[in-house]
Amino acid sequence: MRAVRLAFIVLLAAAGILFAAKEFRVGYVDYDQVIAKYEGAVEAKQEMDTVRLSYEAKAESLKTDYERAKDEYESQQLTLSEEGKRAKNAEVDQRKRRYDSYVADVYGKGGLIDQRYKELIAPIVGKIDSAVARLSADEGFALILDASKSGIVYADAGLDLTRMVIDDLNREFGPVAPTVTGKKVYALMPVYNSNDLAVQDHVGGDIRGYLYGFVKVQPNVDMVANAKVDQQLQSYGLQGQQILLDRALDAGRSLDADYVLFGTASKQDRRIQFELSIADARLGTLLKTEKGDAARPEDLQQQVGTVVRVLLAAVEKP
Repeated sequence: MRAVRLAFIVLLAAAGILFAAKEFRVGYVDYDQVIAKYEGAVEAKQEMDTVRLSYEAKAESLKTDYERAKDEYESQQLTLSEEGKRAKNAEVDQRKRRYDSYVADVYGKGGLIDQRYKELIAPIVGKIDSAVARLSADEGFALILDASKSGIVYADAGLDLTRMVIDDLNREFGPVAPTVTGKKVYALMPVYNSNDLAVQDHVGGDIRGYLYGFVKVQPNVDMVANAKVDQQLQSYGLQGQQILLDRALDAGRSLDADYVLFGTASKQDRRIQFELSIADARLGTLLKTEKGDAARPEDLQQQVGTVVRVLLAAVEKP
């Protein structure tokens, strides 16, 4: 930390020298604060919460198995033979090792939690980097630091560009404009992962991403930003839960959408199965439900496209 602060002081000193020759603008951005307030990060954070809960449930199950075996050994110790004690003690040790190994694999440095966090957050950091680069070019900043890493102990309030970056990133998540005549507005609910492997591989998030891309490019279509949908569902207390027809319709009407799509996904080995539905939010009716089956993850995007075409065809029917 001391080395980082020294580097920052050196940078400011260099900035002061250059400032004497020409204007040299310096600022900083707190990336942690941007991630916390960037609406585009909502889905990633919710996915991370779902993954974390899944790991916690498995860890708790392994811990319970270990403690149960330990309690049994302690309660039976006086009545067991020496051979029985060794066998029971070996069982306790085995369950303890299994629990400890799982905790290390999941929560240790570079473990599954860290890996998943990096996978989910890396694209968001890339978007923040792009916003910072735009700000630097538009406002003439020669140096912008990440305050979450640089250990800044003091800086003039005017150097803090965090709010400007947050506002820039969140512009795309503004309220949906009134529908242009002839255009249909779609809102996509999160696709619910119905088993552990689907949760672990964030299958539902991938399907929703493909779904958004396929619907968005259709003619005369407007999309409600996924982050707005997630915020609406969060206000209902439905974060991480399966979205059924009634709730999907409620959310769609609240977001002024014409149509809502929702569904579930599961994964067994490499095979992914999913079911998607489309409903008319104005009329409150289910239009079509279609199942998809991808034998390999590499086939998923194509299978989602096939299902989307069937669902959208239901909208066009008189």
